[in-house]
Amino acid sequence: MTASASKRSLQSGGFFMRDIVNPIEIRLTQGGGSPVGLKKVASPVMKTDACINCGTCLRACPTGAIYELQRQICRLCPDCADSPILFPRDMEALTAESCAGACPIGHYPEGYVNQVAEGAFEKAWERIIAVNPLPSVLGRICSRPCEDACKRGKLIDAPLPIRAMKRLVADMAYEKGWVETGRYPRKYGERVAVVGAGPAGVAAAHDLSMRGYECVIYDASPSFGGMLAKSVPSFRLPAQALERDFAAILARGVTFRPNVEIGRNPSIADLLARECDAVLVAAGAPKGVKLPIPGADFMGVFNAVEFMTSVKAGFPLKVGEKALVIGGGSVATDVARTLLRLGAFDVAVACVEGECDMPAFSWELEEAEDEGVRFIRSAAPVAIGGDWQKVQWVDMDPVTRFALGECGIECDTNSTGRFRVEADTVVFAVGQRPDPGVFAKTAGVEMDARGRVRIDPSTQMTTLAGVFVAGDLVEARGSVVEAVASARRAATAIDAYLRGRTAPAPKEKAPVGAPVDEKIFPVRLEKLNVAGIPALLPEDAVTGFDEVEGAMDVAQAVEDARRCMKCGYVDVRHDLCIGCGTCAAVCPQGDVIRMDRPRTPENAAPAKEVQS
Repeated sequence: MTASASKRSLQSGGFFMRDIVNPIEIRLTQGGGSPVGLKKVASPVMKTDACINCGTCLRACPTGAIYELQRQICRLCPDCADSPILFPRDMEALTAESCAGACPIGHYPEGYVNQVAEGAFEKAWERIIAVNPLPSVLGRICSRPCEDACKRGKLIDAPLPIRAMKRLVADMAYEKGWVETGRYPRKYGERVAVVGAGPAGVAAAHDLSMRGYECVIYDASPSFGGMLAKSVPSFRLPAQALERDFAAILARGVTFRPNVEIGRNPSIADLLARECDAVLVAAGAPKGVKLPIPGADFMGVFNAVEFMTSVKAGFPLKVGEKALVIGGGSVATDVARTLLRLGAFDVAVACVEGECDMPAFSWELEEAEDEGVRFIRSAAPVAIGGDWQKVQWVDMDPVTRFALGECGIECDTNSTGRFRVEADTVVFAVGQRPDPGVFAKTAGVEMDARGRVRIDPSTQMTTLAGVFVAGDLVEARGSVVEAVASARRAATAIDAYLRGRTAPAPKEKAPVGAPVDEKIFPVRLEKLNVAGIPALLPEDAVTGFDEVEGAMDVAQAVEDARRCMKCGYVDVRHDLCIGCGTCAAVCPQGDVIRMDRPRTPENAAPAKEVQS
C-alpha cells in the first residue's frame, strides 16, 4: 500500500475506516477454544448522546463486544420531582436495571420510543418487528414488564406507555403497507414440525423460517390463534388484531395444517420418522381446572377455559344475576369482566391471596374494579351448595396464612369464620393444565412427578432427541410475552441441534453503570405532561365486547415519547472488538457509530465522542 493510499479514507458499507496502515495485532478466545490472532484495522467510536439504545448493533456484533450502559439519575434534591429522594448508593444500584433488561423477548424499547419521538414511525416499526413477530397482539395484551422497569415512572412521574406506542406503530404498519410480504428464505433442507398454532408455536415457526428452515404447523383446531383466539376476550384483543399478525406469518411461507390432532394420528414419533427432522410442541395448557370441593359439578359451575371458549364461540350461556369467580389471576379478571357483559349485576372475584399477593397485574385489578367487579381476598372456597344440583351459594373460609411452596399454594384457613357468598354462576379460574395426549404413542418422552414434560432447561429439549417444547409446556405463566420468549429460545436450540452445534447459552448481560459525567439531572429535563391512553368509560364498556383501550393519537404519542430520559446507550469493549464495522453498518440512526483508528483497552481513550 502506498503512502498516499494510507492517508485516504476507505468507505465500506456506509462507514469510514481510517489509519488502516497501522493495524493492531489482537488475540481472541471464545467458547473455550484456542486463542485466534488477527489484525484489527479499525475500531468503532460512539456518539453517546446520539445513541437511542435500540439494541440493533448489540445483537449484530459477532463477538459480543457491544454492551449497554445505564446513566445514573440524580434524585438527591426533593424539589426536582414528586418521587422520594434516593441515596447515592441507591442511584448507582438502579443502573443495573433497564426497560430492555425487563423485556422477556429481548426488545430494547428505548430505541423505538425515541424513533416515535422523532416521528420516524417506519423506522420504529423496523425495530419492533425485528424482535417481535406478533406486534398487534403484544401491543394490546403484553404484560408490559418494561413499563414496570421504566425509571421515568419510578423516579419522576409516570412510565412511558411503551405497549400503547407499539400498538400505534403496528396499526400504522398494517395501514400503510410496511409489513413484510416476501417469502421466508430457504437455506436448509431440514423441516421442523410445530405442534400448536398459538402464540408460542407461530412465533417459533417465524423464527425458524427466518433462519432458513421449512416449518409446518399442526393444530387440532380449524383455525390458528390457540388460546388467544379461544379464550382471550375481544374487549382486550379484537379478532382483527390477532388474525393479521398470524396471517402475515403464514402468508410468508409457513404451512398450516388445521384439524390435525397430534398424538392420536399422527403421533410425534410418526412426524419424526416420516415428515420432519425436529418437532416443537407448543400445544399450551388447554384444559381448565376445578377445585375438588363438594358441588363443583353443579349446574352453573364452569372452569374458565370452557366458559370463555363458549363465550368466544357464541354459544348461548345463561348467566345469573350474582356470579362468583374463584381465582386471583389475569384469567379471573377476564372472566369477571365478561360476566358483567353477559348481564350479571353482582360479580365478585374470590381468591386465597391477599391484596399484595394476587397474581393478576395491578392495572388488571384496577380495570376490573372500575367496571364494578368486587374482590373477596384471603378466602378459600370449601363447598358449593344449592337446590336440585343448581348452584346457589359458595361457602368460604378465611385464609390465615398464605405461601407459595415448591408444589404450589400453601395456606391455612379458619373454619370458625366461615361465611357464605350467594351466587347462581360460579367460574373456577384456578389454573390450566396441558393435554398429555399430544405425547401419546411416543416412547422416550418422560414426565416428572407433577405430570409435566421433563426437559433440559437450557435447550427446552425433552428426553427424546429432536423433540422440544415451548410456551406453557415449559412454564405455565399464562403471559403471551413469556410464551413468545420461550419460543425464541426453543428456535435457537432447534437451529443448534439441526446444525450439530451446542446451543448457545442465553446472553443475559446486565447493563453497566455509565460514567458520572453522563448523569441525568431531572431539573434539566423538558417539562412535559403525561399523555393519557384513550379508553371507553366503564359504564359504556360493560354494555358490549368492543375493545376498551383505544389507540394513542399520533401527535400525542410523539410528544409523550419525548419524556424518555434516554437512560441507556451502548459502547464497545475493545478487548473483544475485531474492527469488522458491523455495528456501524447496521446502526439505524446512521451517524452514531464512526469507524476510527484501531484501539485496544490500553489505548482506547477517547472511547466515545459526543455530538457537536
